[in-house]
Amino acid sequence: MKEIECPNCGAVFEAKEPECPYCGHINPMGAEAKFLRDLEKTRKDMDQVDDEARKAYGTEIKKGAKSTAKTVLIVGLIVLLIIGGFILLEKTVFNYDYKGNYADELAWQHERFIEYDIMLDGGEYEKLMEAIATDGEKHDVWSWERYDEFMEIADELWGDPVKDAEDESE
Repeated sequence: MKEIECPNCGAVFEAKEPECPYCGHINPMGAEAKFLRDLEKTRKDMDQVDDEARKAYGTEIKKGAKSTAKTVLIVGLIVLLIIGGFILLEKTVFNYDYKGNYADELAWQHERFIEYDIMLDGGEYEKLMEAIATDGEKHDVWSWERYDEFMEIADELWGDPVKDAEDESE
């Protein structure tokens, strides 16, 4: 090993040292060598950070993809449940059981609504009420253009059950 003499205190030390171990005076050649070693170590450390960052980023991407997939699946199921609920509601509450053939429903309405008109014009209100109640289980009787007219007559004859219940509660 090459040794040098400190220009400040005269002590002898190895040339690779960045400073005099006795007085702390800077040794330019040793300081430069230490700086380059430290720089190389920092570069290697940065390479490791890049690798770790890539791994961490990949892990986060996978987590995000899983989370997004779960969210899409849940939203999809909710949408399907809502659509199924509307279909079930339409089939059960509104009794629209057309068996997928709207043309048949329209043909039925055309024929049956003529009969409704004849019963209404003939004053056969009880028979008409029974027909509407029975037909309403399978068909769209509310599309009859004189439905509201008949319901007013029915209210006068038999009363409005909803209105009567409200009046009784008051």
